[in-house]
Amino acid sequence: MLFLAIIGIIVFLLALFSLISARQSGNGWKFLATITVLSALVTAYATIKLPFWPYNHPKTEKTATSQKSSSTATSAKLSSSEAVFNEASQKKAAATTKLKEDSILKQLKANYKSIGTFTLDRETKTFTLMPTNKKYVKSLKIIKKYPAKNQKALTTVTTNYESLSSSIKKNLAKGYTIRVLQPGTKNTTLLSLKDGKVLVNNLKK
Repeated sequence: MLFLAIIGIIVFLLALFSLISARQSGNGWKFLATITVLSALVTAYATIKLPFWPYNHPKTEKTATSQKSSSTATSAKLSSSEAVFNEASQKKAAATTKLKEDSILKQLKANYKSIGTFTLDRETKTFTLMPTNKKYVKSLKIIKKYPAKNQKALTTVTTNYESLSSSIKKNLAKGYTIRVLQPGTKNTTLLSLKDGKVLVNNLKK
């Protein structure tokens, strides 16, 4: 439209000057007058249709708005899909962890059934051993009462549970605690370990 407007202005000016000359000489001025009027109309039309006028942009603005809305909707769909995917991944991870915990607990119960009973508190991630074997209970009491005289036995017991704690860390995950209760009590800790390291050792007292 800009090109048409420029051409129209040029034709209009040429026709206008020619019309003025023709009027003075009296030859063919009517034809030139028609050309002048037509070129003026074409120029006016082309100028009105130029893209920089505000009224020539509603469609573009509407398209931009539509594209923005479409982009927002797409982003919302992607966010929703990501949330669903994350939720599914979390559920899968939780189910896998539970299976591993159950497997470890089953092995502990089988391997330590001659010593005592193992339980698991999933919320605190704690495997707890309640010693019930009379000989084992007696040994723990003697070690606790005379730790200096039973240093070798104390070291052996501690080392065994350190190995067990490290094994759970390796085969399950970090952050799980092994807790050995003091015989004859329901909630008094005798020995506590996490990730292969001793947290509490009341055998020395």
